[in-house]
Amino acid sequence: MYHFKVSNMKKADPVAYDAESIWGAAVYATRINNGYNKEDLWSLNPDTHEVEHDPHTLANRTVAKQALAEGLITAEDRTKGVEIRNFLSGRLTIKALTKKLNDFEQSLAKAVSLDDFIVPQDRMLVGIVNSQIVKYNKIIKEEALTADAVYGTYGKVKERLDVELIPSSRFWLTDWGTFCYNSITLEGYKTSFFYKNELEIGKAVKVSGTVKKHTDNVTTINRVKVKDQNGK
Repeated sequence: MYHFKVSNMKKADPVAYDAESIWGAAVYATRINNGYNKEDLWSLNPDTHEVEHDPHTLANRTVAKQALAEGLITAEDRTKGVEIRNFLSGRLTIKALTKKLNDFEQSLAKAVSLDDFIVPQDRMLVGIVNSQIVKYNKIIKEEALTADAVYGTYGKVKERLDVELIPSSRFWLTDWGTFCYNSITLEGYKTSFFYKNELEIGKAVKVSGTVKKHTDNVTTINRVKVKDQNGK
């Protein structure tokens, strides 16, 4: 099946929404989509050769727009939206005191500072808000996983060892074709390592690796070999 991005060219009259509604709608959309979809996707029906909308791949901003129009936002959505907005505001303020914000962070700071959004005029900022809920959830999950971290490192440089880790976050390094994982050992030591395959965040995994270095209270290991997360 083929998928196409389709833009709605119909112009809408400007509508004003308060920040609590915009952030609450973003929380609602993330909850309904169980994650973040950047674009609406449409499918080509092989029988009719017509382009049809796939209801399972609505963009978060589309779901959020429906929530605003139909009054679907719950009190819990609004409360969490306020929490996320305040959280991001604090992080951006602290970072701005020590270094210059990049272009995206400056746009995010503007979205966080707005008390009212004019749609479609502020649609880019609304899109940024919708993208931040999943990121916030990941940050909170990672912080929860590393809350009991202890200060210090383990192993000697070049030492080969076996260790059981709980991955707390990961990001893909396109140039290297691998994931970089942040994790914590069962004893509470922060560990960083590279691994090409996707490991489940929050689930313990046994690995063997060679200690490469110790920096900033983190032990980095390389040449990692991983058993699957069911212990096989």
